[in-house]
Amino acid sequence: MAVRGNFFRLIFCVSCLILFGLQKTTAQIEDYLYRSDAQIDSTLYRQLFIEVDNLSFFKNNEYNSTFQKGYTLPGFWLQVKTTYYPFSNLKLEAGAHSIWFWGTTRYPAFAYRDIASWSGKDYAHNVHVLPFFRASLAFSKNVQVVMGNIYGGSNHGLIDPLYNTELNLSADPEVGVQLLYHSPWLDFDGWLDWITFIYRLDTHQESFITGFSSTFKVNPATSRFHIYFPLQGLTQHRGGELEISEAYNYTAYNGAVGVGIRWNLNRGVLQYMNIETDIVGYKDASTMAFTLWKGFGVYTKFAMRLQNFHLTAAHWSCKDYIPILGNPFYGAVSNKINGMFYRRPEMLYLGVDYVYPLGKGYAFGLHGSVYYFFSGKMYEAETGFRSNPSYGYNQNFAMGVFMRLNPSFLLKRY
Repeated sequence: MAVRGNFFRLIFCVSCLILFGLQKTTAQIEDYLYRSDAQIDSTLYRQLFIEVDNLSFFKNNEYNSTFQKGYTLPGFWLQVKTTYYPFSNLKLEAGAHSIWFWGTTRYPAFAYRDIASWSGKDYAHNVHVLPFFRASLAFSKNVQVVMGNIYGGSNHGLIDPLYNTELNLSADPEVGVQLLYHSPWLDFDGWLDWITFIYRLDTHQESFITGFSSTFKVNPATSRFHIYFPLQGLTQHRGGELEISEAYNYTAYNGAVGVGIRWNLNRGVLQYMNIETDIVGYKDASTMAFTLWKGFGVYTKFAMRLQNFHLTAAHWSCKDYIPILGNPFYGAVSNKINGMFYRRPEMLYLGVDYVYPLGKGYAFGLHGSVYYFFSGKMYEAETGFRSNPSYGYNQNFAMGVFMRLNPSFLLKRY
């Protein structure tokens, strides 16, 4: 009864958001709250700015399933940096990035990307602060190279089974090198994110992630019926020749290939409808492979925009798939019960996003989502199926409130 009551409360909240959301025009939540503008504005040549970038969030995850435990993320991240354009095609940014969670005084000192599995025992006190530096160089109107803190997170445009959008809230900024290419027929993003560096005799492993995200466009994105083909991939490696950790070297791959059609209506309330299907794969190429060493999944998503309201419905099914950076709900491994797996889980996702733009760099957003599992009985690798029939047949809810503030102030023209 409690689950049913939560479900009807969520439907009520979604209905209220729809009625409230038909007042202004905007886009989906990632565009305003999670992504940063990577373009270099040549008109700002030889100008110096101070910039503040902040995302405040309160996200509540009411998870009832055995995939992972529920939790709440209350806090914000803050970047304070100076920005300078020494040339018309070069942008430099330097400052500091910090993250703050309400009600805590210590923070794991290791990279937040893998905090759940190998963060270590070292803690920093009061706040988690990292230096921030980014150099962006445009070789042409199509090609751009970024070094230092790259444009990561939702800027990569990865699908949900490959990337958990919640990492936009809690993960450290990605650091490494990035190649961006944009043309009328192809969008490409390739990057290396070096997560953890090691010295000789360190007891933890070095870790890095490489990835690419590309979209091949049959016709312009503004066409009445826009057809495109996404191709994406991720590689994660943990190891190193200098460390003395007892953990074995680990290399895993995620990939996705699909096709999508977007119907641009731009009439009244309904702006567009989009349907996309992707075949997703996983492979563990380690010398000592995990219990699940190869798997696949099928991801089908339908999305539509009603002015400032973005609705998503997706169906997911898989066999032995493990996401490197994706939401655990898209995997076949339990993050709640050690050593437990799912046999062919199948899930329906329903999501609603509302964004209220206040101006360039300023936005307020709301999010609600449901993960409903049709099947996916749990089993142990050695003993087979468990007898409890409730595993995998659960509703899971998530709700969030967000605000993005990104003011910029001109200090000097040289």
